[in-house]
Amino acid sequence: METLTNNTLRIWQEEGRQLIPQNYAEFRNLVAQAKDFLELGNYEAAAVYGQIAANYAQLNHCGFFVSSELEQLLLTIGRKAIPTTVDLQKNTSLSGTVTNVLHVSTHLCNIGGISRLMRRWIQQDTKRVHSVALTRQAPNEVPKSLTDAVFSTQGKIYVLNDSFGGLISRAKRLRECAAAADIVVLHTWEYDVVPTIAFANKAQCPPIIYTNHGDHWFWVGVAVSDAVANLRESGMFLSQARRGIAANRNLLLPTILEPVCRELSQKEAKQRLGINENSVMLLSIARAVKYKSIDSVSFADAHVDLLKRYEQAILIVIGAGDCNEDWSAAIEQTQGRIRVLGETKDTALFYQAADIYVDSFPFVSITSILEAGSYGIPSVSRYPYSSDLCGVLGADMPGLAGNLIRVRDLEEYTAVLSRLVTDEQLRLSLGEATRSKIAQTHWGDNWQCTLNDVYSYVAATPKTTATLDLSDEVFLGEPDIFLPSVNQTDIHMVMHWHMPLLPLVQRLRLWLNLVKKSGLRNHPLNILLSERWRSRYYSHLRSLLKR
Repeated sequence: METLTNNTLRIWQEEGRQLIPQNYAEFRNLVAQAKDFLELGNYEAAAVYGQIAANYAQLNHCGFFVSSELEQLLLTIGRKAIPTTVDLQKNTSLSGTVTNVLHVSTHLCNIGGISRLMRRWIQQDTKRVHSVALTRQAPNEVPKSLTDAVFSTQGKIYVLNDSFGGLISRAKRLRECAAAADIVVLHTWEYDVVPTIAFANKAQCPPIIYTNHGDHWFWVGVAVSDAVANLRESGMFLSQARRGIAANRNLLLPTILEPVCRELSQKEAKQRLGINENSVMLLSIARAVKYKSIDSVSFADAHVDLLKRYEQAILIVIGAGDCNEDWSAAIEQTQGRIRVLGETKDTALFYQAADIYVDSFPFVSITSILEAGSYGIPSVSRYPYSSDLCGVLGADMPGLAGNLIRVRDLEEYTAVLSRLVTDEQLRLSLGEATRSKIAQTHWGDNWQCTLNDVYSYVAATPKTTATLDLSDEVFLGEPDIFLPSVNQTDIHMVMHWHMPLLPLVQRLRLWLNLVKKSGLRNHPLNILLSERWRSRYYSHLRSLLKR
């Protein structure tokens, strides 16, 4: 099994070395087009092509995690397109007091880590007024739980795309929304250029914190951020090493979690699930894409030897419902003691029944590990990489430090699980240590103390536009060479997503070029609709389908 994993890593390395230069060439072409529009004074089209370039680099790794050239391009757009207004600044740094916080995101929905983190942040930080600005929100989809949290603090919700106008218009509105804020916190999607354009004139802006949700992705916003709040140590390390974030701007702010209280004993939870109370239940929860088979060895296959050895052990996997065909042989070999279920939000019962949590592979699910640990369940995660530089591809969080078991290969994985299956006391002690560390780091007042420190530090730090010492140098080492295997997206899909933002003339020209290259079937007429009209079109279509 170990050899298979090593073979796969070698394949990924070879693919990465081939794909990264190709991705970089496409990125350079997109940036060049953005520059051309900037020189012509077409700031709207320049901004959109800058966003397309950012999104492409996010989804198709180009050998770097930040682009100095793209950041500078966006700053130039902001300074030229948005007039200087000296009275917008609230000089937080003079008083050091943070009363009003503006959270900025791109799009929020009911399912998603950013939505949950923002809601929990606002619900915990009750002594401040919290408002939210959204740069590309779908109509009528702001989660009610978030709006309730915001309104409870006397804050406001600003949907910046709810009127006519493109990215420049949204950037202007964002600058205006920030006028009343003591601090701005960015929770934006990695490609979102609106904040960088909006806050290009740093002297007029409140201090800005970038929350590093996608620490393994390329993202924009480095140049305008006074500090980067990393959610984990590996992201913090990469921010300094590969994004050029100065040590004094590179902070750690763990993900906030809601305290967990058991409603059922483990025995009662197993009974409700129809599981023998004397069984040892292994649990894994993630989206199906995170359980990709490696060299024809599925996630289920990796547990067959263990389950054959220990008849009291069972494995329940939630979220991998589409993997049944690949897993059928493993399920048969273990007499059905591998159970595969579809995605569900109601996971509490399964956590309360579980004895051991096993992380998804080859892509980790850190949120699920933290949730398992909150219930006092010990967790095991696979990390086949040889270099610490690949830390962002593995599982780590401040609340897991010292208690999460990480293994290199399947042999070690099976050995560790064997010990946990047979040693109940080890399971209980490790699970309780995990829960205690999570509570100390990610819950309530303990997390609030860390947040207060971040606020105070950033408010007292002189604001300046970050100087990026890094050039857009392409790296073909770790972790870069593995990232194309994590995600690779066709350029046309990226174009389709952002085309509605372009001015009509540029939108039509781009569509004609795409049709000329690959035909009308691949580029339907509806992508010519502006974003506002496209939203109305799909909203109307959904309403018709519900009838």
